[in-house]
Amino acid sequence: MQTPLKIKLIFVSALGILTPLIASLFFITNSYVSIGLGALALAIVSLLIFLFLKPVQDLIKASESLSAGQFNQRADIRSGDEFEIVGKSFNLMAGKISQLFQKMENDKDIAISEKSKLEEILSSMIDGIIALDVNKNILISNKAAAEITGFTQTELQDQAIDGLIHVFEDKEEISSKTYCQINFNKSAKLVGKMGKQTKVNLITTPVGQSLHSNLNCILIMHDLSKEEELERMKLDFVSLASHELKTPLTSIMGYLSVFVDENKGKIPKEEMDLVDRSLISAKQLLTLVQNILNVNKIESSQMSVAIEPTDYQKILTKSVEDLRSQATQKNIILSLNLPNQPLPKVLADPIRLGEVATNLIANATNYTDAGGQIDVSLSLSPNEVTTVVSDTGTGMPKEAIPHLFNKFFRVSNLTQKASKGTGLGLYIAKSIVERHHGKIWVESELGKGSKFFFTLPIVSLSSGVIDSSKFTSQQIQAGVLNYH
Repeated sequence: MQTPLKIKLIFVSALGILTPLIASLFFITNSYVSIGLGALALAIVSLLIFLFLKPVQDLIKASESLSAGQFNQRADIRSGDEFEIVGKSFNLMAGKISQLFQKMENDKDIAISEKSKLEEILSSMIDGIIALDVNKNILISNKAAAEITGFTQTELQDQAIDGLIHVFEDKEEISSKTYCQINFNKSAKLVGKMGKQTKVNLITTPVGQSLHSNLNCILIMHDLSKEEELERMKLDFVSLASHELKTPLTSIMGYLSVFVDENKGKIPKEEMDLVDRSLISAKQLLTLVQNILNVNKIESSQMSVAIEPTDYQKILTKSVEDLRSQATQKNIILSLNLPNQPLPKVLADPIRLGEVATNLIANATNYTDAGGQIDVSLSLSPNEVTTVVSDTGTGMPKEAIPHLFNKFFRVSNLTQKASKGTGLGLYIAKSIVERHHGKIWVESELGKGSKFFFTLPIVSLSSGVIDSSKFTSQQIQAGVLNYH
């Protein structure tokens, strides 16, 4: 039967009071036997007190070990009283603390692993990434952001972004309060450390504010300067290569043309056909080279147009006649329908205008099957002439039309076994028309042919001088406009 703790406490207290009295009595008698018995009594009482207080000492020792981080420490108390109950409760608490600590350690390892993954992902991205808190201080940045801004990641950390980085759209500076309030996606000039300037495409994404994350805005900076340098190098290479190709091609065409003119009727028809095909192939290759050169000029903003009053009817008629033989070979009817009234002159570059007309008619010929028809017509309004090139060809799917005038875009559908051309002709035509302050568009339906439209401004005379209201440059008076 276990002795209650209360009785033990009363017993120890009584011993504590009686022991000095007993010891005094023994010493007063002043005999060796009495002294010996007194010492023995003291020893017994001390042992009893020690045995009684041992559970307390065990609890104290276990508590100290637990507080030192030894979460596996347990109190081994088997006193059969309330001390044993306290010991069991202590052990239960220590077990729960150990489990909680282990869970915290696991969560910490997971958090460190996720952070490492995030840092690795951010460091591998070629675009600069910066995350801002609600006060527009930098929470996170990656290596690319450091390279773009000129600051190290340490210098960026926890700093106000407006104090380090300045963003300009044209000449106006935009603060973080502005570009973080909306989804911002624009090209801008970024000024960083020591005035370092970088042209970037800045994309910002506002983030719902959270008291836990303290995240407000994410910036993505795509460096455009390197791309522009690569683009310049590409354009320079294409220009050089095209010029180098154009010279020998021109010579080949010249020699073949002379050979054809001087040997008509002198050599068998089969051999002359081979020469004719060689001449046609050389012309096609020269056209391709010329298109590449034109695209290069357009991309580098170097294409110039010499605007002057131009007899458009003469140019359009020549373009039709130049392509009539090609249409005839495919058994295609090519017709030109001019208005009954006299056709006014247009403000245009004759050479560039001829390229547009030839491109559209040749395109219609390529995509019209044998037995089809191509109609070229004009309509007049007070300020412009509209040219329409319609065909009975294969037509185009609706989803292709928005991309038709893009560079290198070619239409493919089930009715066409292979896409024809390089996808440059319509891109060049659109660029030329727009440099004449005109418009170009298309209407088409798959299987029902296509209609291409483009407009040109009409010459209007005021006191013998060409009206320049359609053009921003006064160079129209001299007959030459350069669009850069």
